[in-house]
Order: sequence, then C-alpha cells, then structure tokens
Amino acid sequence: MVMLHSDDKGLVLPPRVAETQVIIVPCGVNAKTTSEQRAAINDACLSVEARLRSVGVRAEADLRDDKTPAFKFNHWELRGVPVRIEIGPKDLESHKVTTVRRDTGARDAVHTDALETTVPLMMVTMQAEMLARARKIMDERVKIVLEWADFVPALNAKCLALIPWCEREVCEEQIKKRSTRDVMADEPENEREPSMGAKSLCLPYKQPENPPIVPGQTKCIQCGEDAKRYALFGRSY
Repeated sequence: MVMLHSDDKGLVLPPRVAETQVIIVPCGVNAKTTSEQRAAINDACLSVEARLRSVGVRAEADLRDDKTPAFKFNHWELRGVPVRIEIGPKDLESHKVTTVRRDTGARDAVHTDALETTVPLMMVTMQAEMLARARKIMDERVKIVLEWADFVPALNAKCLALIPWCEREVCEEQIKKRSTRDVMADEPENEREPSMGAKSLCLPYKQPENPPIVPGQTKCIQCGEDAKRYALFGRSY
C-alpha cells in the first residue's frame, strides 16, 4: 500500500486506514493579524474538528503557533493525511473552508453548513478512486505466462507472472535458480538489477479461465509435470 500510493511528498494513505483522516490548518495569520482574529480562526478550526468528529471523521486541528502553515502542510502531507482543511480570515467572512485532497491535490471550497455531509462523502469517494487506481495498476502488471521463454522477460518488465504450476517445492526452487541464472546470463551488465530469482507469491482464489487449467493436459512451465493451478510469481524489490 505504501509503495503503490505514495509519492515524492511522502505517504498517501487511504481514508479507511489513516489514523488522522482530516487535518485542519489555520491560514492567513501574520504580524498584522489581531489577537481577536487569531482567536476566531482557531475557534473555527476547533469547531470544524468537533463537527467532523461528531459524524465519525477522525479530524484534528493543528493549532501550533510556532509553525507556519507551509510547515504544517508539508508535515501532514509527509504523513499521508487524506484531506487538509484550510481556514483563514476570508473563509470566516464567506462561511466557507478550503479542502485539499492528498492523493490528487484537488482543492474545493466547501460551505461550513455542508461539512458534515461533504467531508464524509469525500472520504468515500477518495477511498473508491484510490482502490480503482490500485486495481488498474495491479491488473496491468499481472501477465499470464504459458511458456518458460516468456517468464524472465515478464519479470524484467517489473510484472508479476501468473503461470501454470505443479505446486511442488522442488520446482519452486528450480524456478528461483533458473530465473536468477537467466537474468545474469542474458541481460547486459547495466540491466542485471535486480538479479534475484522469482518466488511464489500466492495461489489466486480467482483462477484464469482463458486458458483454464485442464487436468492431465496443462503442464507446469518449469518442469513439464501436470499443473494443478495458476500461481503468481514475482521478484522482491
């Protein structure tokens, strides 16, 4: 999950697993801001925090006065908090807040009266979209391999190989050895990384149907024995 969703800024966590789902940051505070304005903004942040918590959103207001908004943005982006809410003097006047999604960076203005409905819906939407993106990436990276000659090239393309397999331990050891040797023998020096062999990852519950495993006919691509099921093989990075 961390490797799949994260970016150069840090973690990108799905809302369901994030310890903090929404971070609320006061903005627009400077040397000219009066103590009354500063207190009003902080009170608004605490109010939003309480309202979101009342509908089950794990929200937190970051009211540290020794850190700038930019520092706080970076701090919470690094930790993958799904949504940031910004509240400043103009937001108080317009009765709106600004929401920022961690995964897409999309910014939206949300009326304060709609927070209890809009933010939970945003969590649901974000969760669904992140899952859809992850499934798409996964589907694109899983290749059905029916011949040994195609096995190592699939691994070299950073894909997972779904192969007919006999499920014997000795065969798995041979797959690991052969895939390591083939990489080291066939690839140029600057393309040998990673050179470790492949290992079995799982036996998928949902087995491929095109082509299906035909008992007595479908053979393991490594040893030629009867294949029992498709198995997923890949390298560790």
